[in-house]
Amino acid sequence: MDLKSRAGGERCPPCVDDFLYICDDAYKREELIAMEMSILSTLKFDINIPIPYRFLRRFAKCARASMETLTLARFLCEMTLQEYDYARESPSKLAASCLLLALTMKNLGGWTPTLQYYSGYNAQELHPLVKRLNFLLTYQPCDKLNAVRSKYSHRVFFEVAKVTPMDMLKLEETLTSS
Repeated sequence: MDLKSRAGGERCPPCVDDFLYICDDAYKREELIAMEMSILSTLKFDINIPIPYRFLRRFAKCARASMETLTLARFLCEMTLQEYDYARESPSKLAASCLLLALTMKNLGGWTPTLQYYSGYNAQELHPLVKRLNFLLTYQPCDKLNAVRSKYSHRVFFEVAKVTPMDMLKLEETLTSS
């Protein structure tokens, strides 16, 4: 029985016996467990996957962004979850680009030296992705896959889904002037 069927279609980590079997008993159970403990200790038990949302929170804090601006950036970030083209983007770059677009849409300035320092990205590196995000916001049909738009249309989320996307030429002009 494979791991997927054992878990009813859900992901299930292999047990120690599975690893021992895969290694053809080249290691003893105690050695395997000791190595796992060593790896987890080295990582300080922090085995989370870096996702854009975590980077976004950090960058927004560095920018001292309001909750409304952060929510707009989160909306942009969640919109990308429905589009395969964004899966190959680095989570930190996606987060930085979502924040830059949110700051630009709210006319709150551009990418500051502080944001460049903490994100590791300069504004020019983000511009192509920012433009793609604005295009996604502008041209995604509202009749399909509208759960994210619906969620962010509520007052509790500052109705950020109702914010008018930037005109593409105006966005280009704003990005190149900052």
